[in-house]
Amino acid sequence: MKTISRLCRRCVCAAFAIVLLVFAVNAATFIGLCFRFVSDESAGSLRGGLRAFSGRFIADEDGRPVPEADALSDVSACAWVMLLGDEGDVLWSLRLPDALNHRYTVGQVAAFTRWYLEDYPVFVYRNDYGLVVFGMPEGSVTRFNLFLDSPVLDALLSSFCPLLLTDTALILAACLLLGWGFARALRSVGRGVESLSRGEPVTVPERGVTAELAHQLNETGRLLSRQQAEIARRDSARTSWIAGVSHDIRTPLSVIVISAERVVQQSAPEGDAHLQAGRILTQAQRIGSLIEDLNLTSKLRYDAQPLRLSTTPAGTLLRQAVASFCSSPAGEQCRLSFELEEAAGRAPLTADMALLRRALDNLLINCARHAGTSCAVSVRARLLSSPQIAVEITVSDDGPGYPAPVLACLRGETPADAPHVLGLHLVAQILAAHGGSVRFENDGGAAATLLCPLTPPAAPRGQT
Repeated sequence: MKTISRLCRRCVCAAFAIVLLVFAVNAATFIGLCFRFVSDESAGSLRGGLRAFSGRFIADEDGRPVPEADALSDVSACAWVMLLGDEGDVLWSLRLPDALNHRYTVGQVAAFTRWYLEDYPVFVYRNDYGLVVFGMPEGSVTRFNLFLDSPVLDALLSSFCPLLLTDTALILAACLLLGWGFARALRSVGRGVESLSRGEPVTVPERGVTAELAHQLNETGRLLSRQQAEIARRDSARTSWIAGVSHDIRTPLSVIVISAERVVQQSAPEGDAHLQAGRILTQAQRIGSLIEDLNLTSKLRYDAQPLRLSTTPAGTLLRQAVASFCSSPAGEQCRLSFELEEAAGRAPLTADMALLRRALDNLLINCARHAGTSCAVSVRARLLSSPQIAVEITVSDDGPGYPAPVLACLRGETPADAPHVLGLHLVAQILAAHGGSVRFENDGGAAATLLCPLTPPAAPRGQT
């Protein structure tokens, strides 16, 4: 994309400018350090040690100048050292090559004082006996003879601070202009991205360096709008189809239920007709429950189910659900234990009681259906104070637990052998509509833990 190329070029140019600035700062620092360490006044430098050595000459018994006994360690880095008298004679030397051990004229001394002596970099210092010449190893030191006129040096020094301030102002101005230009170009694109994240229509002006990016963003917004409209149309059609099919099924299902009830009432309890009619009645009631679950989960999914909120003690809701389950045919075959914490029983629960009751009924019936006859079902409730004030309800049994494919489906996965989990999925939808949550797990059997907040969401869906 051209826009990305432009942005990349600008970033490269900015990076190049920063690199140049860093090099300039490093060069200035390096030059400053060089001046610092080559200064004669630097006590820790090489030349400082040589200067100290040149001042430690004394006269021996014969009157000849020699260095102090403990001073030779100061010139261990030198290739050779010699002391020249005022007449150019070598008065004392250390490791001096034979080719250099001779009388020196004034011209020769003037020649090597600031430069080299036979490829040896030299340093020269004056003492009371003459000139101390230090010869460094070849290639160990590079010497330059630099000079500046005083007016030039004064001008450079006087203009350094203004030049530094000017450079700083230019850098800051360039950064501000560059940042303002980028911010102006990207501000409209940023607003378009925010609108896109909220699902709103996007119309970004297509101009400047971000023209192509804005065009692509507008195209993406139009594509998402068409997709959302298509999804909404399909969802509406699916909901209408489910509602129509459910309505059509209810009439023949009611006829089956009524007929099965009559056969059950008119036949002998021990007869085969009574037994078969009972099975038909049970399965017809189950089909009716599945149809209701299907309608309800469809409405909850598309926010078409209003929440009829009311405030009731949590204990009242739980006792009604447990009592209804115990009196049902499924509950008569189970051993049920009910533990209600006193604080949880008094907790005022603001919710759609019919929906929460439906969730509890689904969990209890699921326990009775899948844990087998004579199973033990447990219902426990307690009040939680963190992270939010809520009632925690746990419905569990001692059966084989949830199969792995069922748990995978409840976690949102889609395994190849995905089973039917409509009832449990409806439980999760009901809790989510109330701002709560549900956790399914195997803990010595199937266990479902509901977290019902005492305060409903700030704007409950479809509240009436």
